[in-house]
Amino acid sequence: MATAKAIFFLGIALLSCSLIGASRGLENRRSLLLPILNNDTKVFDVTKFGAVADGKTDNVDAFRAAWGAACKNSSSRAKVLIPEGTYRTAQTMFAGPCSSPKPITVEVIGTVKANTDPSEYVSPEWFTFQDIDGLVLTGRGVFDGEGPAMWPLNDCRQIKTDCAPLPSSLKFYKVNNSVVTGITSLNSMQFHFHVHGCSNVSLSKLNITAPGNSPNTDGIHISSSDMIKVFGSVIGTGDDCISIGHSTTNLTVYNITCGPGHGISIGSLGKRPEERTVNGVTVTNCTFVNTTNGARIKTWIGTVAAEVKNVTYEDIIMKNVQNPVVIDQSYGSRLSRAPSTSVWKISDIHFRKIKGTTVSNIAVSLQCSTLNPCEGVEVADIDLGYAGRLNTTFISSCSNAKPIFGGILNPPPC
Repeated sequence: MATAKAIFFLGIALLSCSLIGASRGLENRRSLLLPILNNDTKVFDVTKFGAVADGKTDNVDAFRAAWGAACKNSSSRAKVLIPEGTYRTAQTMFAGPCSSPKPITVEVIGTVKANTDPSEYVSPEWFTFQDIDGLVLTGRGVFDGEGPAMWPLNDCRQIKTDCAPLPSSLKFYKVNNSVVTGITSLNSMQFHFHVHGCSNVSLSKLNITAPGNSPNTDGIHISSSDMIKVFGSVIGTGDDCISIGHSTTNLTVYNITCGPGHGISIGSLGKRPEERTVNGVTVTNCTFVNTTNGARIKTWIGTVAAEVKNVTYEDIIMKNVQNPVVIDQSYGSRLSRAPSTSVWKISDIHFRKIKGTTVSNIAVSLQCSTLNPCEGVEVADIDLGYAGRLNTTFISSCSNAKPIFGGILNPPPC
């Protein structure tokens, strides 16, 4: 009898230990699954840090305080919220590195307006995101650069070198593994978006707007960056819809509507000696409407040799574009009609499946360097109608290019 009781109590003890162990295991699994099963994001609303949505108060301190608290939040994912309303702010920086779990989100629902006092800007950017790994900038909100108040101060059109650029609206510097989506940029003082020194960043569903005569208002300027993707956006500006600067590699652009503007351009390149090679650019399924240029590569004469290579423009629609296909290696030269002596080398370039209309009788212009003639330039299936003056010859123009033509060719090859 005593033996039976001992066995019974031993069984109960073993069962209890099993249940406790199972309970602890389940608790551990729950703690591991908690970030997945529950919304554990902590919201840092700028109004809780003193931001006032009256369109007048400078909210720079409140914005910085909200970002600082979110960036240092180590217990859960963090989101900075700019809610409904109009918030004015001077030069602002959201800087990392952050200790909060990735990603850190900035959601913009309201409108953020730039300060229009030039003395408030110590460098040429208004709103900067810097040193962040894992940023999500999203929302249906607007960044209004208040360009009309500042454009009269732009002297970069008159002064070719050493002019003082106005601030860009949104600058991303050393931002990696990040997403920018849904944002509207209105009337930037200079560039709308400036991506520099970044890696693995996607920009999508953007609405970028400035008048066609606004100075230097590039939609998205990308430089010294790798693995950038831009897609599904509508861009209308007074300069390049997308400008691709030096040291850019592995860039993908698709499903962009551009106009007004100066097209999607690689360059200008070679103006400064520190500029390096652009390698690996693909632009596909884009539409250009009433732009001055379409698919364009432009280099200065330059002083330090570098390259543009491995570039494709394909499946492009042109609607009354002035210069649909352009290589210009005399960019910035006062002797634009003189043969180029650019030290930049252009090779492995593909213009394919481009159709629509142009108002220029020179629809394809390939003006390469006499020192470094272009190599491996493919021009294939170009079907453009001339919508300009009657009784004008519709042509292609080539210099030092030796292009490879194929498929449908309208205008005819050089």
